[in-house]
Amino acid sequence: MSLIIDDLCKVENPTITVLTPSLNHGRFLNHMIETVLAQSFRRFEHIVIDGGSTDSTINILKGYPHIRWVSGRENSMVEAYRKGLAMARGQYIIQCCVSDGFLDRHWFRKCVEVLDKDKEVSLVWGFAQSMSEEGDLLNVSFQEFFIDPPPQKQDFLGFWLATGFTFPEGNYCVRTNVMKEHFPDTRSEAYFQDHAALGFIYRFMTQGYCPFLIPNVANFGREHWDQRSRRLRDIEGPAVAMYYRRVKDYKSKLLKGELTHYFRAGDSEVIGKMRPQDLWRLRRQIWRHTLLRSRLLRRDPYTLALRIGQRFLERFGY
Repeated sequence: MSLIIDDLCKVENPTITVLTPSLNHGRFLNHMIETVLAQSFRRFEHIVIDGGSTDSTINILKGYPHIRWVSGRENSMVEAYRKGLAMARGQYIIQCCVSDGFLDRHWFRKCVEVLDKDKEVSLVWGFAQSMSEEGDLLNVSFQEFFIDPPPQKQDFLGFWLATGFTFPEGNYCVRTNVMKEHFPDTRSEAYFQDHAALGFIYRFMTQGYCPFLIPNVANFGREHWDQRSRRLRDIEGPAVAMYYRRVKDYKSKLLKGELTHYFRAGDSEVIGKMRPQDLWRLRRQIWRHTLLRSRLLRRDPYTLALRIGQRFLERFGY
């Protein structure tokens, strides 16, 4: 491992920047770093933006000389990410929270191969698997996509408008110029500052950038008692609701012809647009995805009958 760290210390022009926000989660830090170091792709840098941890975090970071890190309090997560983005030297950005990590040791390489080859693609994503606080692997997210994947690139728009789908924050790899341009900052709407990941996805999709799915289990997301989604549920909950309202509003305006959706390549150049004659096809795609992704259709008859029975009992007080 020391040889790998020595090699990473010598990387001057990284292809990938790994960004890790951190605050008093030192108990998970070593494991996360080791999963990053295990990647077969070596042309990356790792930046940790620490919010002023008072646990073992700083001492652990000092033991990894390849990591570039800063520690100090920020007013918000948006400020922390913006600090990390300003430090980033890579062509592409991957986020990895301190309690998470990677399962596919070739994930960085796979992302780079797609982004280098296809200039139309601006973001690559894969499947995530949940992990218990003790380290046991649990469910894989979006398992139905293994046999029925969503559309790729420009065709993903209809799927997103139907579902409001959010890319797994712990594994997607995005072009740095796109993230710097469209990640929320302190001037963004309050809701999207409260939940910056959703703010970025909304901007990414409405600005016409194209995603690409690699059907691999790329990373794990650890569930623990003090994780952000639990601590800030009362703040992030309204932001999630606002996100879905904004997606619905964008869909309505687009289908009514009140706005024009442009598609963009990874360098932000416009490469196409939704023409009036394309809206009928888009409308059909949205209806198809809405129907086929319905929870009713994706439950087996026994489970569906059980849920209906439970609702009946709850309603009539049995």
